[in-house]
Amino acid sequence: MMRFATYVVCISLLIIHQRCAPSRFVKPLAKKENALALNLGGPLIHYGKAVTPLPLTSLMYGRGLSNSTTAFGSLHLTSALFGNFQTDLGICQRLYKNDSLKFGITVNPAINMVYDKWEGNFRAWPQLDLNIYKDLIHQKGFLYLGLTNWFELSSRKAHNESQSNHVLVNPHIGFAYHPKKWSYSIECKFLEMNRKNVPNVVDYVGIRQHGAAGIYLNVMRKF
Repeated sequence: MMRFATYVVCISLLIIHQRCAPSRFVKPLAKKENALALNLGGPLIHYGKAVTPLPLTSLMYGRGLSNSTTAFGSLHLTSALFGNFQTDLGICQRLYKNDSLKFGITVNPAINMVYDKWEGNFRAWPQLDLNIYKDLIHQKGFLYLGLTNWFELSSRKAHNESQSNHVLVNPHIGFAYHPKKWSYSIECKFLEMNRKNVPNVVDYVGIRQHGAAGIYLNVMRKF
């Protein structure tokens, strides 16, 4: 029971420090097309002798404004359970597409916002994603890689410490399979690769005490 309580405390603390979610949209929806998605996953941590991803969840809705622009918004469900109301709002914009090579480039500018009901704190972080994708399996799937950049606007961290990382870099790679209206994807992300992960409340699975490897599963329904 004590071990479970410790795990819950770790999740609530990590929600505050690790807010990255998987890529919302790598390819834009068609004009006036809608999508609803649920994703599960988070940074990997050492929990006893095991390595496990944190079970963070979020719900996302998107709508195609045109064939090259999609607007989206999300609600982070696990975060809300612990009193942190969090959302990210943005667009997916296609920059380039080559039909003969089945290749494209998109960019996702967004804003992340969190309100902590316990202390009444509000924070916001601009975000910019860049993705490159390649269609596979007769265009029923695609492989993608990209970079998520979070921008820290505050000059101070928790406990009034000086903020040393104003850009948080998160490279990722993923695969999506979308036979018809349903879409399934898996994404691996290296969270905050330019930030030290020690000391911390848990032991992240990072590289040379930096960042944390993360894994995410996503299910989407288009309508």
